[in-house]
Amino acid sequence: MPRYSPEEASALALAAHEVGHAIACQAAGLRVIEVRLFPDRGYVEHKEADPADQAQVDGELVVLLAGLEAGARWRQKHSGLWRGEALRWSRGCSDSDLALFRRTKRNASISPSRLESRARSLVARQWGRIDRLSRKLADSGRLPVGQFN
Repeated sequence: MPRYSPEEASALALAAHEVGHAIACQAAGLRVIEVRLFPDRGYVEHKEADPADQAQVDGELVVLLAGLEAGARWRQKHSGLWRGEALRWSRGCSDSDLALFRRTKRNASISPSRLESRARSLVARQWGRIDRLSRKLADSGRLPVGQFN
């Protein structure tokens, strides 16, 4: 397992969080506009879901949860944290995502636990890509959006 300083580990886990959002956008058919990382935060700007397209609405909710899952998975794989510890850490980076999820989950066609399961499965299936792109995002501070659209 590579050793990272606490600062490097936090930056890479935060990058994984943002890449998780972007890959979930791609899976939901939501066009990614920008992926950025700053020392203390990051963001993914994307096209809003069409309210008439239930698959996109559900996908947008998965996008909100995919960041949490990707950040936690990075911490598990590279920092050696147990899943519960990694999720607790990742929730600290996901406050605004989780608040928006709580406000909008009523629009979903499936239960919150199914949405969580979809986010976890998506991150697991795309882990190699998330891990690779996280390093690029942490190094450069942005990713070309063409690889997500």
